[in-house]
Amino acid sequence: MVATERTPATVSATLRDLLERHLPRMRGIPRDADPAAVSLPDLGLDSMSAIELVLAVEEAFGARFPEELLVRETFASPAALETAVLSMVLRP
Repeated sequence: MVATERTPATVSATLRDLLERHLPRMRGIPRDADPAAVSLPDLGLDSMSAIELVLAVEEAFGARFPEELLVRETFASPAALETAVLSMVLRP
């Protein structure tokens, strides 16, 4: 599921879909909610779901998570994860 045109908006939308699939409680968060105010662990992210999410992100975007991004801070909120994913897939 690699997007043909990658923009911040398409990356964000794809990531939101992945989060909703892997964290069903994410579906209850309004799309216009502040993504920095939502805690992924509060939505059910644990070590196993984090691994599944990493694999899904890598598959969806055809990119590998650099080791330095595989830290708790990256998975603190949707905003933090989005920042990391954008840095991976929209590199110049």
